[in-house]
Amino acid sequence: MSDDGITIIFNPRAGGNKQRFLSSILQRAGVKVELLQTTHPGHARELARKVRAGRRLYVAGGDGSLNEALNGLLDAQIDGHEVPPLGIIPLGTANVLAVEVGLGVNTRAVAGYINDPVHVWVRPGLVNGRAFFLMVGIGADADTVANVSLKLKRLIGKGAYVLEGLRNMAFPRHRDFEVSIGRDQYRVAGVVATHASHYGGKFIISPQASLTDNKLDVVLMPGSGSLATARYGLALTMNRLFRQSDVSVIRTERLTITSHCGPAPVQIDGESAGQLPCEISLSPYPVRLMVPRAYLGVSQPDVAGKPKQMETNGTKTLPYFPQE
Repeated sequence: MSDDGITIIFNPRAGGNKQRFLSSILQRAGVKVELLQTTHPGHARELARKVRAGRRLYVAGGDGSLNEALNGLLDAQIDGHEVPPLGIIPLGTANVLAVEVGLGVNTRAVAGYINDPVHVWVRPGLVNGRAFFLMVGIGADADTVANVSLKLKRLIGKGAYVLEGLRNMAFPRHRDFEVSIGRDQYRVAGVVATHASHYGGKFIISPQASLTDNKLDVVLMPGSGSLATARYGLALTMNRLFRQSDVSVIRTERLTITSHCGPAPVQIDGESAGQLPCEISLSPYPVRLMVPRAYLGVSQPDVAGKPKQMETNGTKTLPYFPQE
């Protein structure tokens, strides 16, 4: 397939510094682009749906903007259209996907990646019909995302999530969920179904998880209350959550989650996405994700130990191919 050019979806409300950062990246890369600016929530999804297959599509923003564009590409595939490969220009509050593929956030690294990407096939996750690259969370993390102050988020970025997370530890909500995986059921206070090894930045939530795997890693956390929430949070910052004695990690292609404690929010790639119940699976429509070449040389994060109760039978890895 020929490369007809580069299209970038960008939120002009990202702020002057981020606009200047994007301009410096493009200047260093020496590329001419078609710049599509968003004007309202959901606009990135609408724009991505219309980008021609022969172009390369980059999203200049955070994980939420990338999630919108991903859903736009799946919309186009469902309608029977070929879609372009999708790439990352990390500008948002959270850029976990950039961390996951090893993309630096400096001008030189991003410009080099734009000029020389490789493509990997990724089967996105689906939750109640909405696609995600990274993860779905239910429990304390979803409560944090659902209740974080948007005004504070604009002012201090990730710090707003930290403050809301601390508030959730001090005043925890009662959470009781049932996770069904095949014929097995688990009662937990928190669960994260992840396609990525990283969480919240550079923290490792499940070292065996990979974007290119045809399974999700389901991290089950049964403990409830302030002490358990604090313990899980501290273990995550030390990259040891999966090694907690009461935490299990199970690999699967499909699961359902229901609530025994009334309405409970769901977060997808760091954004609120409705409430339980939900069914989580992998999309039948893979997308090509543009990644730095260095990503192909990093098989798993360098973390000692392996998650418990890992089911790996039948797991396959999707192929990659260089930019054509």
